[in-house]
Parts: sequence; structure tokens; C-alpha cells
Amino acid sequence: MNIQMIVSITLLLLAVGVLAIVVARFIRIPYTLLLVILGFVLSLFTVEFGIDTGVRASNFQDLMLFILLPVLIFEAAFALNSKLLLKYLPNVLTLATLGLIISTLVIAVILYFGIAHSGFPFIAALLTGVVISATDPVAVVGQLKELKAPDDLNVLIEGESLFNDATAIVLFSIILSIALGQSEPDLTSAVITFSKVFFGGIIVGSVFGYIAALLVKVIETSVPHMVVITLFLAYGTFYIAEHLFHVSGIVAVMFAALLFKKSAHNQLKDVHTGLHNIWESLGFIANIFVFVLLGLVVSLNMFTQMWLAIILAIVGAFIARVIAVYFSVWLNHVTVGQPINPKYPPIMIWGGLRGAVTIALVLSLPTELPYWWTIQSIGFGIVLFTLIVQATTTPLLVRKLRI
Repeated sequence: MNIQMIVSITLLLLAVGVLAIVVARFIRIPYTLLLVILGFVLSLFTVEFGIDTGVRASNFQDLMLFILLPVLIFEAAFALNSKLLLKYLPNVLTLATLGLIISTLVIAVILYFGIAHSGFPFIAALLTGVVISATDPVAVVGQLKELKAPDDLNVLIEGESLFNDATAIVLFSIILSIALGQSEPDLTSAVITFSKVFFGGIIVGSVFGYIAALLVKVIETSVPHMVVITLFLAYGTFYIAEHLFHVSGIVAVMFAALLFKKSAHNQLKDVHTGLHNIWESLGFIANIFVFVLLGLVVSLNMFTQMWLAIILAIVGAFIARVIAVYFSVWLNHVTVGQPINPKYPPIMIWGGLRGAVTIALVLSLPTELPYWWTIQSIGFGIVLFTLIVQATTTPLLVRKLRI
């Protein structure tokens, strides 16, 4: 793909984003859903008139993993309320670890026995389970803020999603290596690999976040300077973690952002608002790319051929989410004595949308897996369902519960 094609695609995606902003003024649906719809309409238009946009699933995979996800993860971590995150950290971590594992297993069992086909083994069901357990609250959080929902509810949803995404990506890589025959299905080795990749990412990210904070203390703190440093921190940490240390780049980026924000708190006071606004804009642009591209690569054949598997996944994901959320809330209540507002779990369950990470993971599936198309169809189907149904009705649930 030459530079002219890259520039053309970028301008096309941004033009769709601008159109969505205009249309959103008149149609009250989540902005991300509108982006998917416009992307799909654009796809039909280009196919009808024989226009080659240059967008391929393989290109989208690289764009998601190496360009968009570091921005989305860094922005989400940098924007979190650190004090509230620390307060609710036990709930967030339980949901993102035990909750994710429970969700993965429940979905896998429902899909395995529901599909009941020799071409869809249990390892395929596990891959699907982890893929659709990764949450992305971008469509809901904006609505919650508009409704002036409590900050602690926002932190619970955003914090869980952030840690959940990092855990899901690491777990996915382990299950995928087993599915490809690159490692043995041994629980002990899987736990060791997970610990190495996850905690290695924490160490690498923390070190680079702290180094960046030290750098900020010896230079003039201005918004342009901080933008350059944080951009390098996001992409540099991701690249070094993935390619030099072979640990999780996403985990590293997340902890780099969290530690940088905490360690350089005093130096960032005067520039925090400007820096936050720029990163919020970068995250907004990244989400435009993610959801328009989803609309471009999705196929109607996925839904006509895999409709039963998608319905099973939707039901399974909802059941799994209910179990995971209420189990995590109960466990934290009895172990660390941290109760949460009883009105919050229904919002956390229904507001657990799927988005960027689910899309990235299903697109990263190698085509030599005989069931890759089934998993990709299920992934796209559940992303669209959560955007169309859950994202549009969450505000009604918030009002009903009077939060």
C-alpha cells in the first residue's frame, strides 16, 4: 500500500467521521454505532461501483494492534480518576481477572454444547469466549457522563474495561498458541506464561512510566512537550515490550500511563487539561477509525450463515456477564469489605459492550485455523448487538434505576 493510498484512506475515514458528527445532531443513536452504519454503507457503495478502497482485513489487523490500540489504552488509562481507581481497585482487578476467566469458561461451555459440531472443538469455544469477554465502554461512558452518573460508576466500568482488555489479550495469546499446536494444553505452563507476559508488561510499563516522569521534572513543562513525550511513551513502551522483552505491550502501555500520571502529578498540574484534551481527541479519532473500518470489513454472509452461533454467543455472553459481575461484587464484599451501590451491577452488566479489542482479536486469527470464520462472525455479531441494543438502552436503565 503506497503513501497516496494511505492518505486517501485516512481522509476517507475522517470524512465519514465528520459526516457522523453532522448526522448525530439529528439522530439520537450512539456515535460509534453510527460510524459502523456509515462504514457499512460506504462498503456497499464501493462494491457496487467497483471502487477499491485498499482496506483489507490483514491491513486492519496491523492498524488495530500497532497503531490504534496503544492510543486507546494510553488515553483510557491517563483519563482515569486515580483516586477512585485506587479505592475500587479490588473490584476492578477481580472483575478483570477472575471475572474474565469465569466469563470465558461460561461462554465456552454454552457455545461448545450449543453448536455441537466436530469442526468447532472446545479450544475454539475457549478462543471465542475470551474474545467476546473483552469489554469496551466507549459508547456507554459518554452517555453516562451526559446523564451525570456518579464518578465511581464511571471508574468501575472504565477501570474494569481497561484491565479486562489487557488480561483478555494475554489470555487470548496463550489459548491461540495451544490451538495452533505451538504449546501444550498444560495448566501449569499456561499460568507461568500468563504470569511472565502479564507481570513482565507491568514491570516494563512501570519502568518507562517512571523514566518519563523523571524526564518531565528536568524540562520545561508545556503542552507540546508533553504531547511529544507521551506519544513516545505510548508507542515506545508498546514496541519495546512486545519486540525486545516479549511481554504484553498493552499491559505495559497501561501501566506506563498510570505510573507517569501519578509520578509526574505535580509537574502536570498546569498542562493537565490541555494534555488531556489532546489525548481525548486522539482517542476519539482512533475510535472513528476502529468503528468505520468495522463497517467496511463486515459481511452480511456472516449473519446469514452464522446466525445461530451468534445468538448462542449473545445469550452466553449475557449469562456469563451476570455471573462474573455478581460473583466479583460478592467476593470483594466478603473478603475486603468493599460493598458497592446495589444499583451499579445491572449497569455494569448491560453496559459491558464489546468493541475495539474484540475486533482486533478476531481479525488477528490466522486463517489456517479451520474455525476462524466462525469466531470472527461471532465477534462481529456481538459487537454490533451490544452497540445496537445495549448501548442504546443503557440510558433508559440508568433513568429507571434513578442513579
